[in-house]
Amino acid sequence: MDKIKKITQEQNDQLFAFTIKHFVEYYDLQNELTDHLANAIEERWKTEPNLSFDDALKQEFKKFGIFGFMGVVESRQAALNKKYKKLMWGYMKEFIKIPQILITIALFYAVYKLIEFQVISYHIMLMVILLTGIGTIMTRMVKHRRKVKRTGKKWLFEEIIVKSGGMASVVYLPFNFSSLVDSEAPGPVRIGIMAAIVVLFLLMHFVVLFVIPRRAEEHLLKTYPEYNL
Repeated sequence: MDKIKKITQEQNDQLFAFTIKHFVEYYDLQNELTDHLANAIEERWKTEPNLSFDDALKQEFKKFGIFGFMGVVESRQAALNKKYKKLMWGYMKEFIKIPQILITIALFYAVYKLIEFQVISYHIMLMVILLTGIGTIMTRMVKHRRKVKRTGKKWLFEEIIVKSGGMASVVYLPFNFSSLVDSEAPGPVRIGIMAAIVVLFLLMHFVVLFVIPRRAEEHLLKTYPEYNL
């Protein structure tokens, strides 16, 4: 009985290079696809032992369709974005528990009084929060690029954390409530709504920009056991 052919280290390196050549830029996906292709080729060799490595690779790659690995990358990105948002809202929920809720209430009262004193404070506070967030994200992205250049590895979930996940989709939401501020002095209900929006916006930024990044290593190690900061 012929010995079943196995992928050699040289061939494994070729598979890894193949994923890079086909525009897979994330190290974790490069590893996964390399393992997937190696296993698939070895399975094919069980029934077609005379098939060359190159031909086996071509046949396995065809299974990914005309867009190649793009579908795999998009699927993983969507899954990790969903995971990121779940983390974000999980941390947000902590602010409705003691003692965080006491801090939240105190913050709401302070913002309420600021808006009550001068309506324009609503816009100023939103802009300060937004600009601080943008500045923090840009600084973190520069550091991240330097790290990628130094290590030669880019991790998908790490990039989502650095770029603050799905925050961009809701970052302008508070500004849609500007109609609450009209030429007349707003009443207590409107002030309360505006204060609640500012506090929610502030807490969301705090979680996205500081809480999750501070615990990034923990989340990344759970996602990628081989990850090492």
